[in-house]
Amino acid sequence: MAVVRRGVPAHISAPYLRGMDVARHDLHVMRERDVGLFSLVQQVLANAAWAEHEGRVPIADFRERCCYWTPGGHRGESSSVWEYYFEPVVPEFPAEVVPSRIRAAIDARFPDQYDLGYWLGDALFVTNHYGDHPSLADKAPAIPFMTANPTSELRLWTSELIARFIRPRAYLEAAVSAFFDEHMSEREVIGVHVRGTDAVSSRETRAYRQGSLDLERFTGELSAILETRPRAHILVATDEQASLDRLVEAFGDRVMWLDTLRHVDGEGAGSGPTGRIMPAYITQDRDAAARNGEDAVVEYLLLSRCVHLVHNGAGLALTALLRNPDLAHTNTHNLERKV
Repeated sequence: MAVVRRGVPAHISAPYLRGMDVARHDLHVMRERDVGLFSLVQQVLANAAWAEHEGRVPIADFRERCCYWTPGGHRGESSSVWEYYFEPVVPEFPAEVVPSRIRAAIDARFPDQYDLGYWLGDALFVTNHYGDHPSLADKAPAIPFMTANPTSELRLWTSELIARFIRPRAYLEAAVSAFFDEHMSEREVIGVHVRGTDAVSSRETRAYRQGSLDLERFTGELSAILETRPRAHILVATDEQASLDRLVEAFGDRVMWLDTLRHVDGEGAGSGPTGRIMPAYITQDRDAAARNGEDAVVEYLLLSRCVHLVHNGAGLALTALLRNPDLAHTNTHNLERKV
């Protein structure tokens, strides 16, 4: 199927012109996987680098196969979930540039997330691959979701990519600035990200997440850090109210947090739109999931501005490390401490 070709705007950044005929453009359209928001962010991060290497324009067109999508849209955006929270990967190419007839053709032949993708016509590449295929080793960062412990070299690379491609919308930047100015600007802050819900569910069988929530390890590691940073406060981001309550009990008024949706009781794991395991509290109400997504982005941005991050296996914490290569961290799942 042919794709309407458009000229690349003269003001588009130089890297996109490398290897491209300026009279046309090749699109690299990413479609959604049934995964958490920060796995989608990491997908965009790797795919943007891959697309740039190939001279294609990356577009994140995330829709109803992820639980954050809502029929009514969110924050004035009715198209891609990506644009609920972030600017288009390339500003001049929002998801809406993909015509509805092309989108229908993609839906009829939805890409397998385990395959690299395919060409639809001669100017549009379609994929929902994570971006860690061995053939992409020299084209895209291989993000270590299995360990959540990126190397220093990888973090330097990804921080540069994030600055160019992963740009939160203004309303989220404003929320981050307001919280930081009120609660963090005059303080040394230790960040904590506690992934619960599916991490403690009997349905979770993946070794990198199964059993990764150990609050005794969190409190022990935080206590050790506080011995060297006795005036520090603690910013807690978590999907479980019980975990927040436990840390408040342990550390009292040192602890701060955002007011956001969290799991309270019942089974922690639910099923996403295609049946993949997801935190239950965001699988029942798409509008609530969309709102929770924006809170998660704010937490990620704030955690990346802390002096140390204590975390278990989770995409949000990993993405904070990828954004800030200087952020020291402790992974409680394997007690690997990075300074």
